[in-house]
Amino acid sequence: MKRTGEKALSIISVVLNIISVGILILMLIGSKMVVNDPQVNIEIENSLAQSGLTEQEIADSVNFMGEFIDFISTIGWVFVVLGLISIVLAIVGAIKVNANPKLAGILFIIGCVLSGIISLSGILLLIAAIMCFVRKPKNSTPIEVRDENGYIIE
Repeated sequence: MKRTGEKALSIISVVLNIISVGILILMLIGSKMVVNDPQVNIEIENSLAQSGLTEQEIADSVNFMGEFIDFISTIGWVFVVLGLISIVLAIVGAIKVNANPKLAGILFIIGCVLSGIISLSGILLLIAAIMCFVRKPKNSTPIEVRDENGYIIE
């Protein structure tokens, strides 16, 4: 049985995952560059100084912002790794969908969870997984229809 729908959905999901992981990587690299830029830190300190904060409060605020961006960056890299695993699972599922649709459906569900169930790529993988489980292969032997005399009707 051809499983073109499942393959198409998984390929679209892989493309969307690649785009989202790429954008996330660019954002993480950009945020790291902004934190390490001394000009940005000077501008932040100047804007905080104009608000009437003391030197200690300004130093604490800048330090907190750096630590917060590092924390968010760490979480972002975790999402990048999960996205890459989801991409690999979706590709393997797309390759295996004709040979073993149940295995492909399981891979699609795991990929859906890792990429985010509410994301568009996760929804596409979930639809492909449901299609893998629900669609039954057509009966390969034709059914013979006979008339009242026992002759096969074509």
